[in-house]
Amino acid sequence: MYKKGVVIEIQFPPERLNDAAGDPYWIDLTLDEARRLHAQLARRFASESDARANQPLDTFSIE
Repeated sequence: MYKKGVVIEIQFPPERLNDAAGDPYWIDLTLDEARRLHAQLARRFASESDARANQPLDTFSIE
């Protein structure tokens, strides 16, 4: 669901959610996944003119 100010949606299967420690929950990323996410965010915010609120939402998927 879109919320104002959101620029990226992270999609992942439920089994990737680490909820063993209770709230808050987190998703463990591999080094490769973290690098891909960082690269995607870096491209998104490469210049101020590209990071406008009316841009389509980016999607980052984790298997």
